[in-house]
Amino acid sequence: MSTLRGHHAVSLIGAGLLAAAAVHHVTEIGAIGTSAGPLLAFALDGGIAVTVLVASRRIARRDLSPAEEWRVARWTATGTVLAVAAFAATLAVRAFEGRPLVEPAFPMLVAAGVGGLGGAVAGYYAVRQAAEARRARDAVRAVSFVNHLLRHDLRNDLSTIRGYADLLDGDGEGADHAATVASKAAEGLDRIEATSAVADAILGDADSSRVDLAETTRGVLASVADDESVTVEADLPEAAPVAANDGVRSIVHNLVENAIEHAGPAVTVRVSVRVDGDAGEVALVVEDDGSGLPPEIRDGSFFADEPSAADPNGGVSGLRLVATLAGAYGGSLTPGESPLGGARFAVRLPHAPADSTGSDT
Repeated sequence: MSTLRGHHAVSLIGAGLLAAAAVHHVTEIGAIGTSAGPLLAFALDGGIAVTVLVASRRIARRDLSPAEEWRVARWTATGTVLAVAAFAATLAVRAFEGRPLVEPAFPMLVAAGVGGLGGAVAGYYAVRQAAEARRARDAVRAVSFVNHLLRHDLRNDLSTIRGYADLLDGDGEGADHAATVASKAAEGLDRIEATSAVADAILGDADSSRVDLAETTRGVLASVADDESVTVEADLPEAAPVAANDGVRSIVHNLVENAIEHAGPAVTVRVSVRVDGDAGEVALVVEDDGSGLPPEIRDGSFFADEPSAADPNGGVSGLRLVATLAGAYGGSLTPGESPLGGARFAVRLPHAPADSTGSDT
């Protein structure tokens, strides 16, 4: 014996509406002695009832759980009841006014059918939307779990490798190789920490702390200081604390790398950090002397559009990452034209003065 499910309830509502319409119009044929009018009316209210029956079969074929089917059934019943109640209210008003009520059954059947059909459609899409939102939440939780798991396991493995490399460091024959292994393990640990901070910020798992944007910028610029082909003009305050996490380094790194990549033949990059306590923000500005902003960045479509298959980075380019991280920290990325002749990117992040909450990083 099959279990009663929600689509059965929708079928019963449709069948009830169809039966009520049939009985009413058969009675009408006997009363007025002609069938043309009642049959035409039955084509309307009966057709709507049949559509509700068809909707119930479509619901049965969809991959819905019993609970979801019953939710659609409740929407269908609610739509039917509300439509009938609304029409009955209009009849009550007409009766109160002393106006004649001419054959109220037919329009009431039409209203009931439309209400039931509308409820079934609305219920189905409400269930679909809830299911998609639930799948999205599950996906975020899964990614967050994998992020934390990989972070934990890889950190432990690299720490073990570095520990053994340190033990071998004093052994003359393998000292050079051990030093290389230790160095690479340390780089791997640093990369894991940076990637973890970025993932936490994007997934919303990050604990906001006070990060010195000026100090972070100095560290990034130090990594390109040995490149004689690059001229860097830096204007940095002593300190510029922002409310973020270590993922801020990825913002600075990607903007500087982007400026170097798109700079002119002389490769001139200008980097500045400004603290605006009154506005409660810190601005990082990176400029280059290249050919300016590409059209897709100038009109904003680069950041607004979904990543396309033509994007060689799969949509996770440096600038997209900067915009995503800035937004995750409650800030923004604004592109513009630089007086140097190239592009200018300004990132604004929330200022975190010394008396704000959060630990220093």
